[in-house]
Amino acid sequence: MHDATTMREVAGVTAAAAAGRRYVLVFLGALGAALALVVGLNLLLGTRAEGSPGAVTSAAAWQRATRGVTYPPPITANRPFKILRLIDRLPELNGIVFGASSSMGMTADAFPGEITVYNFAQTANPLHATIPEAEYALAHFGGRVKWYFIAIDWAVGMPSQPGTPGAIALTREAALAAAARPPESLAGRLREALSWPRVRNLGVLAADALRSGDPLRALRDAFFAESSADYRCPDGTPARDYDTINRGICAGFRYDGSATFADGKPVEAARGRELARAGAALSSRYSRALAPHGGEPNPALLARLAALANRARASGARVILFMPPLIPGLERELAASAHAGPAVRRVKSAFAGWAAAAGIVVIDAGASERYGCASGEFLDEHHAYPPCYRKVLEAFWRAWAAGTVRPGLWRPGDS
Repeated sequence: MHDATTMREVAGVTAAAAAGRRYVLVFLGALGAALALVVGLNLLLGTRAEGSPGAVTSAAAWQRATRGVTYPPPITANRPFKILRLIDRLPELNGIVFGASSSMGMTADAFPGEITVYNFAQTANPLHATIPEAEYALAHFGGRVKWYFIAIDWAVGMPSQPGTPGAIALTREAALAAAARPPESLAGRLREALSWPRVRNLGVLAADALRSGDPLRALRDAFFAESSADYRCPDGTPARDYDTINRGICAGFRYDGSATFADGKPVEAARGRELARAGAALSSRYSRALAPHGGEPNPALLARLAALANRARASGARVILFMPPLIPGLERELAASAHAGPAVRRVKSAFAGWAAAAGIVVIDAGASERYGCASGEFLDEHHAYPPCYRKVLEAFWRAWAAGTVRPGLWRPGDS
């Protein structure tokens, strides 16, 4: 009797263990299937997110026809799209803005009516690229373009980067060649497919499709159509999404080349003060960018800028440099810190002396509070929205019209 009971107990344990194994296998199988689905769908989206000459051409043609908001993927490589749009706009332009993403908040309406600009700024575009871009524009578009506005992103260390700029061609052929980049490796694509931003974006696409009223069509468009359907931004501007992320929110570039920054939110005042203090910490990206070079600009960059300005003057054109706005308080905090303060003072004094000697005006907007900018006019520490840029440029153009702007570092109240 005892042996029979023991055998039943053993059989029960064995059956429970088998059931547990089956449950684990079923669970792992379901998890594996879900993971495979996520990877497969994100690989499909990722292929399109790498961009192509066709996507760049289509997005540029759509914006030319509609004056709407758009961009082709990838968002981190803007030059092909911007070149095509610049060439399209040339007949109506006499000014170009060159810079990185910190300059993308500069809109055409911040300039006097007689200056019509295209914002050619691109993501992570250093002086090593903006200088040859401006050189090419002056050499090839100089008969029409007479104003060259070039950003000096000193707070992230761009003027101190070593090396000598090369040459960059702003032609359709160069744009399409750059857009035809070799595909990323399979390992890289798998890592990207499993990254949280891509997984989250896949969930957003699925949720949007379910809410659309026609889920199958919405999913087909999201995964296989060249772009989204046209829609309207809150201000009525048409929009079309060629990328597979940030759909339906009017993210991208306006007709004048400026960015909407629609995937971010304005900084609240209290948060702005926190960011200014944190931005001056020893470990911040700004301190780490300034400290290694002590704020000393690369002489090769200054020489190329001076030569560019001289050639522009000889052809009846002007080069104006500008230091993009920083969130209120950040420059002050950096200047007051023991580790970054000397570098801040050095970069400002270096540009002041060099610009005065070279006959170049440098708009110093780093301390944006001088112009009345507020934290809510920033996406983060060094990306200003259009309202702040308008304040900066309104002050500058008033002084320009009054004849009080002199070569060197210019700030409100200077004469």
